[in-house]
Amino acid sequence: MSGNLPRGFKSAAERLAVAVRAELGLHPLAAIDCVRICGEFGIPIITAPELVSSGASAKSVHRILAPDSRFSAMTVAAGTRRLIVYNPNHPAGRRANSLAHELSHILLEHPMSPALGDGGCRLWDSRLEAEADWQAGTLLVPRDAALAWMRSNGRIDEGARHFGVSAALMQWRVNQTGIVRQLAASSIPPTRRRTA
Repeated sequence: MSGNLPRGFKSAAERLAVAVRAELGLHPLAAIDCVRICGEFGIPIITAPELVSSGASAKSVHRILAPDSRFSAMTVAAGTRRLIVYNPNHPAGRRANSLAHELSHILLEHPMSPALGDGGCRLWDSRLEAEADWQAGTLLVPRDAALAWMRSNGRIDEGARHFGVSAALMQWRVNQTGIVRQLAASSIPPTRRRTA
């Protein structure tokens, strides 16, 4: 996921996550509520079934919510206004990541484009999606918060519950941010550590 990220992006993502948390007055180790953030930023959030009251066909909504559908969330744009639509059938941890992913596209000011191209094929910009994936993980579990959690508790499953994310996302953050290596290095007795 992080292979397509431009140089310096990961550090910038951490700074943005810290800034968003500071703006909302959140403790660095607090779980983040993307619904609240979107409310603070004036971005409405609705579930896919709520689209029917806005004119979407019940059949189309049923199709995107089918068990074999891969729909998690999307951002709809009208001029400068944004609306996030999400799948309420997913587990809470996945919903949090889906909302954080869409919010990340907005925070990163990614250009909006049609979701489907000619012939109904999905349009996909792998670089923008990789950026939104990384930023979402960073918003939900900033590196410093993950490091502090692992130092004090050390349990991925409990960290996932604490931050309101899936265990897979918590493990990914710990692995991808170098926390595993950092903790392993700090547990080596001083006489066995390498010196320069």
